[in-house]
Amino acid sequence: METHPLLLPPLSDHGEVITFYAYRDDGSRSAALANLAILLARQRAAYNPVLMIDWDLPAPALHQYFGVPRNHPGVLEFFLACAEQLDQHQPSGFSDDTLLAYEVLAAVDWEQYVLRVDDASQLYLMPAGRLDEHYSERLRTLDWEGLFRRCPALFRCFAAQMACHFRHVLVDAASGQAETAGLCTTLLPRKLVMLFGPDKGSLEGACEMVARATSYRCSHEDEQRPLLVYPLAVQLEGDDASLRAQRRYGDKLRHGGYQQRLEQLLSDCYGLRQLSLASYCDEVQLQHSRDEAQQLAAQATPHGDRHTLVRSYATLLEWLEPGYYPWQSHAEVLALRRMQALPGQLTGHSLLLAQAELQHQLGLEYSTQQRWRQAQGCFEQACQMRQQVVGTEQAETLASKAALAAVQFQSGQLEAAQILQECVAEAHGRLLGGEHPDTLAARMALAATLGARGRAQQAMQIYDEVLAVYVRQLGGLHRLTLACKAERARQLFLQGEFDAARSAQEQILAERKRCLGGEHADTLASRTALAWTMLQLDEPDVAHSLLDAVLQISIKQHGPHHAAVARARAAMADLLKQTGSHAGQHPGQADLVPELRQEGALDAYDDALLQPLQPMHPIGPEVVQLTAEQMLALDAAAAPGRSQSG
Repeated sequence: METHPLLLPPLSDHGEVITFYAYRDDGSRSAALANLAILLARQRAAYNPVLMIDWDLPAPALHQYFGVPRNHPGVLEFFLACAEQLDQHQPSGFSDDTLLAYEVLAAVDWEQYVLRVDDASQLYLMPAGRLDEHYSERLRTLDWEGLFRRCPALFRCFAAQMACHFRHVLVDAASGQAETAGLCTTLLPRKLVMLFGPDKGSLEGACEMVARATSYRCSHEDEQRPLLVYPLAVQLEGDDASLRAQRRYGDKLRHGGYQQRLEQLLSDCYGLRQLSLASYCDEVQLQHSRDEAQQLAAQATPHGDRHTLVRSYATLLEWLEPGYYPWQSHAEVLALRRMQALPGQLTGHSLLLAQAELQHQLGLEYSTQQRWRQAQGCFEQACQMRQQVVGTEQAETLASKAALAAVQFQSGQLEAAQILQECVAEAHGRLLGGEHPDTLAARMALAATLGARGRAQQAMQIYDEVLAVYVRQLGGLHRLTLACKAERARQLFLQGEFDAARSAQEQILAERKRCLGGEHADTLASRTALAWTMLQLDEPDVAHSLLDAVLQISIKQHGPHHAAVARARAAMADLLKQTGSHAGQHPGQADLVPELRQEGALDAYDDALLQPLQPMHPIGPEVVQLTAEQMLALDAAAAPGRSQSG
């Protein structure tokens, strides 16, 4: 391959070092690094120099992907030269080993160990070394630990030096617990891509290395730099969906899957109480085959469809390149990337409106994740921008105010929420009329806040007024009518009127089951709410039956690892705790993951509630077409989980 002289002046800002590590490597690590390097280098070919470093000296592989001459010097020769320079500085006259490191590096011309490997971009490689008959002998003579003891800052300063000239420095680390593996994962990178295969040993070995690296960073003053870890599950070609799910979530014997293990690892490493990798694990997986490991998918299919390997690499880059955390959801990552791109696309009021819309969408995403502080910040910014451009009483501004009030309600800021909700309800009533769906939704949200503040009489008055409008406009069995009835029943529960709440909830459950089906989300919400009421009325067996039905249906619908199942399981566990019951006293509750029983057994209590229903009221299309924000407000008002009552 023809070599070219390097023309690499320092960057205006520093690049970053990314290490790729796998405890047990099947070829996917080097293949992933090479493909990602091509994608990174070709994004902005003229301004994005990328360097690959093959630090897997026992089994070098990167040179094979690019046709690099086997006699080109690389990592091994570079650090042998550094060792010779250190010999010339003994005994050291440097009080600071950082100064010594830069003195040594300045004396060794790193450019002679690097070559360009792609004519279409600024992609460079520092190979493992000159692969001649003396390679193994030279490798044995290099004492990596001794080199570190003589100058602990050498490797850190080498990484910083490379980051001055390359936007991305991708290091291919040796697998297992090789001497250089710890060096590459601990001392060099800002980001660490942790690949692991299907076997549990691959995952545990990689997790152990990551834990050691982060622990070292925290405990050594000179190394207290950020280290972002990006797990990458490598699935084997031909694995079916059930096998992939078992590896990810665990099996029926309660053996946890890799997602749970990774969440625990990152929680421990970063000191976070809880985090979720659900969205990241949904998107970031690598299908590996030995045939594909020998070729560069980024060159073979640079614009492939979603089934191609290159799309797997590109999806990882959505988190990896900008430095988003893996516990940030895909929707959040996409919104943040669009936010960053807006200033180059729009100006003036158009820019503000687009930013406000993205802030609003981010707020909705954070609300879904129950990250109330972040959601509140987004909605506050959206309100401010929309007020500045379109005014205080436009639909967009009012939608952001309503969403902000919903977050304040969830955060316990009830007075602030009430003030905003009164403003929104008044504005909708003045602009749209007292019976417009937006006005009714705003009044429903206000009633919930008033009830939470102990103003039961005012809350019930609003519920009754809104319910009367819904019944007249939509009929007694419309979904919005039933949602209003459910909120009214919830208010009765909060007031301690449990008999009245039970009567209302039983009717709502029967109506929802008849109209929506026994497994609809609204029907399950009614079962849950009724269960807590029955518990207050000292009927724990009925409460158990209702929550058990919710849990079983949720598992049937979503599988055992969905968020809805987790909520149902938590509700059942809470009920068992409150009643002082042992799991074995209730069929199917041994581990809160009951086997699905006959459907008829689930619905015996519900069937007793069913009464002949009146025909549904005809609904005109102009009545039921609500905006997403209106439905959000209604769902927020009727959402279970704000209190024990659900």
